[in-house]
This record gives sequence, structure tokens and C-alpha cells, in this order.
Amino acid sequence: MARSPGRRPLAQWLVTGAGPWVVGDIDTQPGDVEAFRRENERAGLVRIRRLAVLLMLLNGAAWLTDPWLLDPLPGVQPAMAEGRFAMTIFGVGVLGASYLPPSAAVALAWLSGATLCGGVAYTMGRIGGPSTSWFHSTYPFLFVALLGWAAPLHRAAIVTAFTGCVLAAYFGPHPAYLADPMAGSAIVHLLLTAALVLAVGLGLDRARLRLFLYGRAAGRASARLEARVAEQTQHIQALLDRAETAREDERRELAAELHDETGQVLTGMRLVLRAARARAERAGSPLAPVLAQIAEMMQELGWTVRNLLVRLRPRVLDDLGFVAAAEWLAQRTDALPGLTCAFEARADDAGLSAARATAAFRVLQEALTNAVRHAEASRITVTWDSASESRVLTVADDGRGFDPASPTAGLGLAGMIERARMCGGALDVRAAPGRGATIELTLPIETEEATEDARGGAP
Repeated sequence: MARSPGRRPLAQWLVTGAGPWVVGDIDTQPGDVEAFRRENERAGLVRIRRLAVLLMLLNGAAWLTDPWLLDPLPGVQPAMAEGRFAMTIFGVGVLGASYLPPSAAVALAWLSGATLCGGVAYTMGRIGGPSTSWFHSTYPFLFVALLGWAAPLHRAAIVTAFTGCVLAAYFGPHPAYLADPMAGSAIVHLLLTAALVLAVGLGLDRARLRLFLYGRAAGRASARLEARVAEQTQHIQALLDRAETAREDERRELAAELHDETGQVLTGMRLVLRAARARAERAGSPLAPVLAQIAEMMQELGWTVRNLLVRLRPRVLDDLGFVAAAEWLAQRTDALPGLTCAFEARADDAGLSAARATAAFRVLQEALTNAVRHAEASRITVTWDSASESRVLTVADDGRGFDPASPTAGLGLAGMIERARMCGGALDVRAAPGRGATIELTLPIETEEATEDARGGAP
């Protein structure tokens, strides 16, 4: 902690309680001690209110039992009754004063503590001198000084004031008590109690301050760590976004190359094979059956390449848009044996960017794959609907369902969630074991106004 300009460490500790040996190992900022003071004022006033209420309740309860308990002691009951009445009025005043502005309330609280000590000492002085046990009843009230935090200099002044009030209120009205043989011993015991209160108070004040400063330092460290984690998370997400974009671009290029190059080669090979097979059949060559078998293998190879192209990047998505691609994918799923897949488009895909269209298609592709391979569904319903400046893709199946919170939910679900996040959307998963599953993807769209703003308002 930085030292206050022109103030030595000892003076700084006496005035603020924040000496280098108290807060030197804590990451403390200049405003922390002032924040602690304000917080301690608030907490101290709460404790004062509770103490005032507690003292009034105890005082009232004792007031009712005094006639029975103190009746054998001559002269004690009247003095105690007057003292309890005065303490009740005093407690009400303290309770009301605690609701004043903090600075005034704190000052009145310490003044009330000194008055309480003096009032108790005055009552005890009316009952008996130092040779009796009544003077010793004033010792516990010095511990009222421990209810709130104070800087060391203020702490010493408060304890001294409380002790002085006890001595003045007890011996002032009765100077003859000073001649009592037990007066010196009683005063020494009072001073020892005051020293104990001062030592305990300094220790508590130090502990309260350090605990508060540790909390503030831990809060700042936690905030820095959270900011660092958020920064790293954004960095990682940006890397993932670029990796996914690059992978999708690579898929598009590879699909185009397979379609153009491999497709032409396969087409040429089929034409040549067809001609060779026809010539072999006319000539009655034994190679004719072999060529027929090769033709079947070529057809299977064509289907394999076509399926590979679909998995990489269907041309219908680039040529006709998402709605057509989704309908085409639903039809392919519906063609599977023992499965019904219905698609309904209640909105178009206008305003849906290419990246979001790709994300929606991949989510649909993954959801249908999961419903067919893992959920063992017999019916799947796919809907494409509109909402406020967004589009909603819903895929519902009647399969065996799953627990979305389970660690075994799989990477497919995590991939769908990440795709939705990448394009500014949201994925809602509603599923339960034995009750099917519903995947709902919400994607924002670009309105005509947003598109014009992005173009700078150009017509």
C-alpha cells in the first residue's frame, strides 16, 4: 500500500490503522481503507441498534425481577429502578440516533457508549463503595468499545474516555470513596480491564481491516482472472470460428473439384465401358460378363461419390438456398425404410446469410443423423418458421430420447450448439429418456433496413 505523502508509518498507523506492518502483504489500493471505514460504519450502526434493543429487553426483564431479588438489600432497589428507567430512555435515544447520517450516528454512538459507562458507574456508586462488589459491575461495560472499528489513536481515546467516565461518575459524587481501603485496588483492576479492552480492540481492529482488505484484493484478482479467461475464451472462439469457416470452404472446394473432375472422369469411363461391353457382347467375347460386373461396380462407385459430395457440400444449398436444401435432405431421410420424415416450410430464407444457411443445414444434418442412427425414431418432423427478425428450425422425433445434461450426450450436440453460437443464434434442446427429442435452432436474419445500413444506404 502506498504511504500517504508526508506521513510516517507510525503516524499513518495511528490515524488510519493501515500501517505497513498491517497491510504490507496485501494488494491494497488507495481507496480501500476509506471503503473499509464506510462499510464498518454501516456494520457498526447495525450492531449498535441490536445492542440497544437487547439492552432494553434485558433491562426491562431485570426491572420486573428487581423487587423480588433486591428486596433483602436496603437502598439497592430504588437506585436500580431509577438507573434502569434512565437506561431505558437512553436505549431509545441510542436506537433513534443510529438512524442519523453515518458520521453523526457514529459520533453519537461513541458518546452514548461513554454515557452508558458513566450511567452504570453512577448507579453503582449510589449503592455501595469500593469495598463492596458493586464497583466491579462497571468493568464489563468497557467492552462496549469493541462493537465498532476505530483507528489506534481513536481506540485509545475511546477506551480512555470510557474509563474516565466510570471513574468520574463513581467517585465524583462520592469523594469519600477515595479514602476506602479498597479504592486503590478497584481503580487498578479497572485500569487493567481498560488495558485489556485496548489490547483486544487493537487486535480486533487489525483483523477486521486485514480481512476486509483481503476480500477486496481477492475480488480484484478474481475480476482480473475473469477478464483474462473471457479474453482467452474469445480468442479460442475466434480460432474455432476461423477453423470452421476454413473447413467449410475446404469442403466446398473439394466438393466442387470432385463434382467437376471426378464426375467427368466417371462419365467418360462409363461411356467407354458401355461401348466396350456392347462390342464384346456382339462378338460373343468371354469378357462381356466381366465388363458387366465392372459396370455395376462403376455404378456403385458413382453412388459412393455422390453420397460423399452430399456429405461434403450439397450443390442444392449453394444453388437454391437453405429451404430447398432442407427439403431435399428431408426427402432423402424419408426414403429410408421404416422411417417417415415430413418437412414444412412456413417462411422463406430471405435475409439468411450464407454462413447461417450453412450452419442451419449442418444442424439439420446432424439432428437427422442422430434421430436415424441413435434415437431409432420412426417419425421425424422438420419445420422452418419465422419469428421476430429471426428464423426457427425445429427438428422433432419420436425416438428413445436422451438426457441433454448427461456427459454421454455426445460431441454432435456440442457441435450444434457451437455452430449456433458462431452465427449469433441459439440452440434449444428439449429431450428426456423415452420421450423423444426436439432440437430448436433460432437464427437472426438481416432485415432490409439493416442490409441498406450495411451498404451505406446506397440504392
